[in-house]
Amino acid sequence: MQVAANDVLADVQFDPAFLMGQSVDVTRFEHGNPVLPGTYSVDMTINQNPGGHAEISFTQKGSETSAQPCLTPALLDSLGINTSQWPALPAGQCVNLAALIPGASVHYDSGEQRLDISVPQASMRKSARGEVNPSRWDNGINAGLFNYNINANRNDYGGVSDDSAYGQLDGGFNVDGWRFRHRSTVNYDQHGGTHWQALDSYVEHDLTALKSTLTLGDSNTSGQVFDTFGVRGVQLASDDQMRPDSMQGFAPVVRGVARSNARVQITQNGNLLYQTTVPPGPFEINDINPTGYGGNLGVTVIEADGSREQYTVPYASVPQLLRAGISRYNFTAGRLRDQSYDTHNANVAQATFQHGFNNTVTGYAGLLGSEGYAAGLLGVAFNTPLGALALDVTQARTSLPGGADSSGQSWRVSFAKLLSATDTSISVAAYRYSSSGYYDLDDAVQSRYDNYGANDPVLQRQRGQFQLSLSQPIGKGSVFVTTSLNNYWNGGGQDVQFQAGYQGNMRWGSYNISAQRSTDAYGTKSNNIYLTLSIPIGGGGSVGKQPLFDNLSATLSQDSSNGATVQTSATGLAGDNGQLSYGINAGYSSRDSSDTDLGVNANYNGGRGSIGMTASTGTEGSNQQSLTLSGSVLVHAGGITLGQAVGPDDAIALVQAPGAAGATVTSSPGVTVDGFGYALVPYLTAYRSSTIELDPAHVSDTVELETTSQDVVPRAGAVVLAKFATEQGQPLVMRVKRDDASPLPMGADVLDASGKHVGVVGQAGTVFVRGVADKGRLTVHWTQDDNGACSFAYARSKGSAGIAQVCRPRQLTTQKMAAR
Repeated sequence: MQVAANDVLADVQFDPAFLMGQSVDVTRFEHGNPVLPGTYSVDMTINQNPGGHAEISFTQKGSETSAQPCLTPALLDSLGINTSQWPALPAGQCVNLAALIPGASVHYDSGEQRLDISVPQASMRKSARGEVNPSRWDNGINAGLFNYNINANRNDYGGVSDDSAYGQLDGGFNVDGWRFRHRSTVNYDQHGGTHWQALDSYVEHDLTALKSTLTLGDSNTSGQVFDTFGVRGVQLASDDQMRPDSMQGFAPVVRGVARSNARVQITQNGNLLYQTTVPPGPFEINDINPTGYGGNLGVTVIEADGSREQYTVPYASVPQLLRAGISRYNFTAGRLRDQSYDTHNANVAQATFQHGFNNTVTGYAGLLGSEGYAAGLLGVAFNTPLGALALDVTQARTSLPGGADSSGQSWRVSFAKLLSATDTSISVAAYRYSSSGYYDLDDAVQSRYDNYGANDPVLQRQRGQFQLSLSQPIGKGSVFVTTSLNNYWNGGGQDVQFQAGYQGNMRWGSYNISAQRSTDAYGTKSNNIYLTLSIPIGGGGSVGKQPLFDNLSATLSQDSSNGATVQTSATGLAGDNGQLSYGINAGYSSRDSSDTDLGVNANYNGGRGSIGMTASTGTEGSNQQSLTLSGSVLVHAGGITLGQAVGPDDAIALVQAPGAAGATVTSSPGVTVDGFGYALVPYLTAYRSSTIELDPAHVSDTVELETTSQDVVPRAGAVVLAKFATEQGQPLVMRVKRDDASPLPMGADVLDASGKHVGVVGQAGTVFVRGVADKGRLTVHWTQDDNGACSFAYARSKGSAGIAQVCRPRQLTTQKMAAR
């Protein structure tokens, strides 16, 4: 028989005679799977879209056969339902949704613990795809967070030792939505001593209604219109993170090749942003956090033998297009700060504004001023069939030493395009020309306070700049090209940086061919050519089960400073989630005389942080060792929890699952609940819903998780608390009979002294309960009245599991107890 979609099935009736020897009230199942009153942790959907996770109270009234969810106005508003036209209701009052919105329905699937809500689209607030209601954005708990990244190196070449160490220390705390942050670096060199740099020290707070962030203290501007600069003062700026993905929208990837276990340093505007140790061969660093969206990155590769290679990675804003109706602004005021020169506490102020007029045109403008300096910018960006194009001009006037004034313009054009016919991606193509009288903010401040003349070579005032970054798939691989060119008014030379390469895939593995050329303004040139082969040989694992190494690679390089170099390496992974990575390498260099080196490297990335080491030795007397430690320490009301390294503004979650030591966080490999019942979950996306799931496979048998998933929506930099309720205690299994020796009815409910549901009677009167006291009294109900109820006393003792108990009628038991 087929049932039409709109047909309503009659109530189902069950014949209790099929439950042989059992007296069970089955009428409550005639209207579906009934829900008992109580509070349940449920996943919600709204019109078949995820709606988050919530604790919902279910109540039962009158003749209702099943408890119904209590839907409050605040809960429904958080799901995006338009409640603005409803009559004023108390915040905690339960709402009859079907009565307020014709056509709405609510269904609870007790098996999946999912609450499905369906509402006509006309009754939903208009919102962008992917938008999360700001009412769900969580400030998180009050907590202190300390993040560390420490790298120590020891080099010995030709009898000359060089010990160095680097530490990046990020600290801060959150209080009632305010986020206090400090970011600094410490750099130690055996010959240069110790140098400490304070990068940022600020406090910030979200302004939800404006989708903006207020920042006070030492911070950096975004560089979206004018170039980035450091400021000690106040910033009020719109935050694109608060917009849904569908209403949004760059840090570059740093590539290079190391000849040995090398130290890589990355700087921007005089600040050391990042340092790490890489094994021999090609490396790719894609997790840089620059201090803004403008300002090239300086890369220094320090090899084990002390040789250095330096180059620049272009870093500029993409074209300034915004979606129709979207605006972006920044207001900044304070004192200028820059680590590369003394700013003499020059005052500075900036105001920028961008607005998308329609799908084709975005306009933007800005004002920038300091003592003796003023600049104004006007620009327009177009979305054309030929690509995204941005054009702007900056007019600046500078008061120079001696009372002279200088004025000029800087013209800039930017372009981006994905050619779908050829799949060519031109991610950044920009050209800027500045007239002889134009000074940017940095040049103007140095000229005024350090008394540099207009033609002083120290300034290197930029005349023209060209940047290009593109990629093109060809065959079974792709070509990439990045280049930049700078020339100056007060110098005859120019800076040229060029990288090009091809990465291809074959049946046996992959290969990479690349070339790099750099020339600085003083005429110093460096040319490098690389060829790398990579051959996978296994899936990683332990000796005897899988190959010890899962990848072999070889790199041949030729450069103008070090001659020919050959490096071979083998790498592998171990651990359930590949937490341990390791490798060995051997190399040959023709520099000076033939030099051969051998090296090893290993890194363990666990849930409490990571540790890495490298070591190498060469035939020419060079030796190298390094140690890297990174992680985070979270201080909260429940104690101290260790975790993986996170950024100062990253959103994280603190899992609280009492007694569930060993439970793994499936979304974060290697992260497990510690012995105190906590785990730190990193890398959550701010202002987006993230699901945190626990796998209880390794949890003690004495602990049971009431739910295994939680949804959280953290704000930027927040520490959100994800509570997982647990039932702790030894499970207790008993065989319970009535006083006439007949077994208790199967399916009957078992309640503790407080009326909490703690179990269900199984076959032959078997009762399984957990989380009850060592002794007490339990009540069993199998009908709606006391005629179908009894209670029994129990006492837990060694070997008591499975013992027989007698459940006596509840009325009789109550009378006896009253008599006593």
